Amino acid sequence: MFNSFKKNKALKIYTKIAKQSREPFFFRECKIEDTFQQRFEILSLNLIIILWSMKKNKNLFELSQKLIDIFFQDLDNSLRELGVSDLSVGKKIKILAENFFGRLASYSDSIERSINENKKSYLRISIKKNFNYKEKPKIECEKIFKYAVKNIELFKNINEDKILNVSFEFIN
Repeated sequence: MFNSFKKNKALKIYTKIAKQSREPFFFRECKIEDTFQQRFEILSLNLIIILWSMKKNKNLFELSQKLIDIFFQDLDNSLRELGVSDLSVGKKIKILAENFFGRLASYSDSIERSINENKKSYLRISIKKNFNYKEKPKIECEKIFKYAVKNIELFKNINEDKILNVSFEFIN
């Protein structure tokens, strides 16, 4: 029963993160293309901000793992909806997992440096790299960076209850 409770909580939190990642702000103002890869990038960024805020609280460790599990199940479902064959889904998920965990490490390190060393340039560089700015120069990486900084500040000291009750809001 307790496991089911955490899974339901994680699903509610993930749903809020996914909904935020579909905000018109990203597609209109930040000029993110409505493609699987670009949606993956913004969803990953939003999820990582939440995971980063949760890691300071040991009580939320299991819940954060469930969030990651739901994320990968969602990616699996999305690939299947896009018509990726059953035989290819596993390979693609493996690549996406490598990409996600690389971003998790990179963004987490960048966030810590921006807070502890007051060096936000690392986060700016990570965002430009992950949103493929060199090949997609129309993307407004500076707006994505400012969005990330605002939300990192917001979630830096978030109360555990706000996460558990899904009573948090992102700032566009």
